[in-house]
Amino acid sequence: MLWLPDTFGYTAALPQILNNCGVKYLVTQKIFWSYNKGEPFPYHYFSWKGMDGSEITSFLPTRYEYFTHPTEANEVWKNRSQARDMDAFLYPFGYGDGGGGPTRDHIEYALRQKDLEGGVKIKIADPVEFFEDMQAQKGKPKNTYVGELYFTAHRGTYTTQASVKKGNRESEEAMRELEFWAVPAALAGGEYPYAKAEELWKDVLLNQFHDILPGSSIGRVYVEAEKLHNKVIAEAGALTKTAQNCLLAMNPNPSAVTVFNSLGFERKALVTLPETFEKGALMADGTYVPVENGKAVVTVPACGAISLVPTNTAQAIEAGNATVTKTETGYVLENALVKAVINNKGEVISFILKESGREFAAGAMNKFRLFKDVPRRWDGWDIDSNYVYQEIEGAYDICVEAVEQGMEAVLKVTGKLLDSSYTQYIRLAKDSKRIEFETEIDWKELHRLLKVGFPVDIYAENAINEMQFGYVERPTHRSRLYDKERFEVCNHRYTALRDNSHGAAVMNDCKYGISVNGNSMELTLLRSGACPDFRTDNRVHNFTYAFTAWEGDFVSADVVKQAYELNIHPTVLSGGVLDASYLQTDHDNIIIDTVKLAEDGSGDVIVRLYESKKAAVPAKLTASFAENFKAYDCDMLENVRAELPVKNSSVDLTFRAFEIKTIRLSV
Repeated sequence: MLWLPDTFGYTAALPQILNNCGVKYLVTQKIFWSYNKGEPFPYHYFSWKGMDGSEITSFLPTRYEYFTHPTEANEVWKNRSQARDMDAFLYPFGYGDGGGGPTRDHIEYALRQKDLEGGVKIKIADPVEFFEDMQAQKGKPKNTYVGELYFTAHRGTYTTQASVKKGNRESEEAMRELEFWAVPAALAGGEYPYAKAEELWKDVLLNQFHDILPGSSIGRVYVEAEKLHNKVIAEAGALTKTAQNCLLAMNPNPSAVTVFNSLGFERKALVTLPETFEKGALMADGTYVPVENGKAVVTVPACGAISLVPTNTAQAIEAGNATVTKTETGYVLENALVKAVINNKGEVISFILKESGREFAAGAMNKFRLFKDVPRRWDGWDIDSNYVYQEIEGAYDICVEAVEQGMEAVLKVTGKLLDSSYTQYIRLAKDSKRIEFETEIDWKELHRLLKVGFPVDIYAENAINEMQFGYVERPTHRSRLYDKERFEVCNHRYTALRDNSHGAAVMNDCKYGISVNGNSMELTLLRSGACPDFRTDNRVHNFTYAFTAWEGDFVSADVVKQAYELNIHPTVLSGGVLDASYLQTDHDNIIIDTVKLAEDGSGDVIVRLYESKKAAVPAKLTASFAENFKAYDCDMLENVRAELPVKNSSVDLTFRAFEIKTIRLSV
């Protein structure tokens, strides 16, 4: 059983994860804790069906620290939300918020009501026994709830304490890189850092504790959390380089550099090269790679690496570089794929895909919006819906200047936001449809909310918000009460609007809160509450968000790939030659999420993949770690369920929409 009493919303991926970890029951309660008159949740005892169709038997009390006094116990039963298909109630008792547990009074009252005429009967037992009793009497729950359990409060926790959000994202990515590159290094004779990886993961997970990650702790917590995140990022990064250098040492070449890509798809990466590459670079097959301003766009294989050597013979640089053109009202950033017009406020007033000539901007995009933000009850926890009626002056004293063109076109924007100041670099790389906004803000505000808006020329009734192992759709309108309640929601790497012919997305590298109203995606950048940390987030912040667009349906779009690329950067090391692709899939919507060695110390390789676009598909996983290996389907605890046939180093798999698979490769 998963006992999870106090979390601010529950991802629709959770039923599948619990099923795959052998968990049969879920208990939580926070969904009922709504003080803004939201739409009441209809069930206590029910089957919760997640995004892939997996189900978990669940029970939701209304609190986690009941008293057992007869008055309260009878009132809870009388006022339950679900009156049918349930003749018992799970009743957690004791002093549960802030520590402590049951007292002698709790126990005494419960024992007296074991069979007391005129009152509810109370049985003290293990909560698993409750579910077993319910199933014995009633069988499977009669009611099913489908989709995420959205919490209609505490929406500010997606944004509060921005440093811990960024540290969490970067720590997760650092650990992903460490585990991935340690695998081929270990198979080549290096040492896999089992103990250190476990230690660092526990540091990451400690900082995911409630109330650390939500930003609802006192200020000192975040001083310590930042130190722990920095430790994880630094030590995982050092171990990653050790593993990569182990691979390079197999074929040393001091003049070469190697670009590493842990993502499960081929990517074009903008990288910075040493001065020795001034005239260009050559790949292993002799392909010339132009270098300008020390930068090059390199095609790197999936889950692999490619080495470059310098050349003394410069060749003509192909057309299609990124350019900056000054106009009377601003600048134009342009490459072979995109034309973006930026005004003198640093706002994108036009974004055109050249393949179709379609205009995507429906107004000024990259527009900073400032609001008064004084929640009615809980400063660090909440954003109240009335913030939209309290907008104040946004950016002013803005200066825009061209910085660079060639392998990427770059503008520098400086300006002020009330008492705060910001610097932003707007970047468009060669061969990219993604315009990036690298931002630094010296935030000095109190009770202010900062968003950046991207209104697009797309009509969509629902927005796509990325979450763990897929996405969830939420309304862009406010038609009914439950629609209105979701005025601020959680996203991970991207949020998108689309119809069946085209779409656009806003991506980020460390932001989780976003609102979508009509055709405008408004990413929440910063807040500044006064409790429990008096000057929350008053410091310098660095983050990057981006905008992209596409033609065609969402399944054929590359937005998932681009969001990964924005977050996970290639690494460049010198000293060896490598041309390898260790893992590949044959479908773009199948994402290789995790690659690591098995926890049992067997040396088997664990590969976790998922379907990312709600599109069931047969797919092939190809591995080149070894010529001969066996493959097994596993649960998430890495227990073998079935052997899978292997042919030509490939395994055939069939994915449901949003399905997560864990594959064990015995090499």
